[in-house]
Amino acid sequence: MALSVTASVAPPLELVVHHRYRDGTAHDLSGHANDGHRLAVAEGGHSDDDATRFDGRSTRVVVLPSPSLDRLGAVRVRARILVEELGDRRTIVEGYLAFAFAVEADGALTAGVLSHFRWRTVTSPPGAVPLNQWVDVAFAYDGRDTALLTVGTTVVGTSYVPLGPVAGVQWPYGLNVGAWPDGDLRVFKGNIAEVWLWRLAT
Repeated sequence: MALSVTASVAPPLELVVHHRYRDGTAHDLSGHANDGHRLAVAEGGHSDDDATRFDGRSTRVVVLPSPSLDRLGAVRVRARILVEELGDRRTIVEGYLAFAFAVEADGALTAGVLSHFRWRTVTSPPGAVPLNQWVDVAFAYDGRDTALLTVGTTVVGTSYVPLGPVAGVQWPYGLNVGAWPDGDLRVFKGNIAEVWLWRLAT
C-alpha cells in the first residue's frame, strides 16, 4: 500500500536546503543561504540541463555548516535522481555526523542517523531504486522513533527504534550531496536534479 511520508512521519518541519541543479548551479532556494559549492565537474555520460552529473569518482556539492543546520532534531531529505551505475554505496546526501542517505550496491535505498556514537539504519529490499530512470526518493526520521524510506509515494523501508533527536551537521565537512563527506568515496554515479532538506521547526 502506498503511503505518504508526510502523513506517516509528521512533526512540524522547516525547509532549510533546496537546491535545483539547473545549469550546474546550487543556489539555496529555501531562504537560509545554504548554497552549495560544486567540486569536480563530471564529463561525458548522461547529461541534462536541469541536473548535475556525478561521475562516481570525485564530483560532489558541498554545503558548509551553518546556524540553520546546527541542530536538526528531526530530518526529512528528498532528492530527484537518476542512477547510472551501482557498485559501492552511492551517497545521495549526507550530513557529517548527523545523517546519511544512499543507494546500496544491490539497488537498495538506505539511510541512517547517528545516535549515541552509533549509526542506526533503515534499508529497503534490493532493487528498490531502478537504473537509468528518474525517481524521487526520500528519507524521513521524526526525531523520536520512526524512520521511513520512500521511492515515489511508496514506502519501501521502515524502522521503529527510540533514538531521540538528530544532531546537527558538523564541521569540518558539512552537508555533502553525491559523496561521502570524509573523502572521494561512495560517490554517486548518475544525475541529481533537485535536493530538499527539512529540520524540526524551531
